[in-house]
Amino acid sequence: MLANDVHSKFPPGVGLPLGVRTLCDYLDAHGYPISGCFEISTIGDQDMGAWFPNDEAMQNRFAVFGRGSTGSVYALWLREGIEADRAPVVVLGSEGAMLVLATNCSEFCRLLGCGYDELEWDDLTKPSPDWEAAQPLRDWLKARLNAECPGTGEDIVAAATRQYPDFEDFVRQWQDANLNG
Repeated sequence: MLANDVHSKFPPGVGLPLGVRTLCDYLDAHGYPISGCFEISTIGDQDMGAWFPNDEAMQNRFAVFGRGSTGSVYALWLREGIEADRAPVVVLGSEGAMLVLATNCSEFCRLLGCGYDELEWDDLTKPSPDWEAAQPLRDWLKARLNAECPGTGEDIVAAATRQYPDFEDFVRQWQDANLNG
């Protein structure tokens, strides 16, 4: 079962959020595509090792569950006192972008339901040209999570950015202290 494979790559003691399980179950039932170029990832520990070499504590601040077509990493940002179901979803882009995409995994599922090709590159203020292609995912999310997906992703990302404005600084501070010296 895919959900178990993804969960096995999470840091010790971190539960699998319902949203991630729902996406894995969707993939098990329907295959790809899920939405745009988003894929479920089962190599999370390798991704974090590349971003934060030789720092297992920092690597364990993230639970990877997805990838983009260019190698971007989608993960839960595990923050002190916040359980995995409520952890923000971030993307660590293959070209260096670091974005908070959703306040939690359920909101991320709603964002995926918008049908964008690449969440870190597409204009989320506009409807996706692939909106119709994501209808099976939206139906699944409605049935499993009672989630309605908006016409654009703008409000989901804006809410996450407001709630977690320090994500890029958090990563840059680690990079400055560990990679640039």
